[in-house]
Amino acid sequence: MLQEFKVRNYKNFRDELVFSLVTSKNYEFNKNLVKDGIIKDCLIVGENASGKTNLGYAIFDVIRHLTDKARPAAILYSNLYNADETVEFEYTFLFGKYELKYRYGKKDALSLVWEQIFVNGKKILENSPVEAKTALKGSENLDLGKWDRSISLVKYIYANTVLDKEDDICKVFYEFMEFVNHMLWFSSTEGNWYMGFSNIGGNLFEAIARTEGAVEKLQLFLQNLGISYQLLAKDNGEGKNVYCRMGEKEVQLSSLISSGTRSLVFFFFWYIQMEKCSFIYVDEFDAFYHTDLAKEVVKRILEIPDTQAVITSHNTDLMSNDLLRPDCIFKLEDNRIRPFSELTDKVLREAHNLQKMYKAGAFND
Repeated sequence: MLQEFKVRNYKNFRDELVFSLVTSKNYEFNKNLVKDGIIKDCLIVGENASGKTNLGYAIFDVIRHLTDKARPAAILYSNLYNADETVEFEYTFLFGKYELKYRYGKKDALSLVWEQIFVNGKKILENSPVEAKTALKGSENLDLGKWDRSISLVKYIYANTVLDKEDDICKVFYEFMEFVNHMLWFSSTEGNWYMGFSNIGGNLFEAIARTEGAVEKLQLFLQNLGISYQLLAKDNGEGKNVYCRMGEKEVQLSSLISSGTRSLVFFFFWYIQMEKCSFIYVDEFDAFYHTDLAKEVVKRILEIPDTQAVITSHNTDLMSNDLLRPDCIFKLEDNRIRPFSELTDKVLREAHNLQKMYKAGAFND
């Protein structure tokens, strides 16, 4: 699981921002949101332009140079007010009893300058302009003469070396790469856009129609949320698509639905795959949702047992101990992100109305 993330000089984060998912709180409710002292599921709130979307972009920068599942690079990368061109990232993961820390710096989205990996405090990989070395067992005979330095050394080793799979450090390295390869970011506010996890392309409705059993699951999913359609997968001569039966007529679902339902269909497409994800960042998922619908969607995300989830929203109705808990709701403001539990001296209990307290300014620091 991701334990902590740090970023400096990225977009609106001029100074170092620390997003720690470690908690020592022992709330007796919603215990499933925390695993081994690490927050598994959380909500991030913040004003417009506070950086909720940029935080997601920053966390998912790692997929750009370690996987082949990236999207087009951002035009603006480093903070415009900072003379330093290097953007620095640091990820700390916990895999069993092993803590893996991955650090790197970039000049822009595509230009990696340096990178390091530490396992339980011991450096096992170093890649800098002056040297490249690794202590991973099985990489001793790796021919770095064939290595294109524009490619991450981490990615190069993963793709071109058979490491010692009996060695604990190598096992942790593989766990780290598997985690990164199964990270997913998506948002409905930017044209149903996603990055990570998959390189699936094409039309969303066509992809659902091609997936075995997905149309039936979509019909049930919408029905459980109060939206009733009779759906079927149909080949129109140009490939399969999702159709809706309306009396004697069959019409493509995409031509009937509102922006809110379209957003739900997009969510559903990723929802049926979330159990395979290691980490998801769902940005402004409820931009087109009614409050009750937003709560139902959050409940579904929280029920996924082994996927770490971060959700961002403007909806204060989600600030509820019925859904979450005070150490799992974060406020992002002025280049700092901290949970509600650290923003007040009051001892927060299950009966507290977090939404009312937020609106009253109880969590203003």
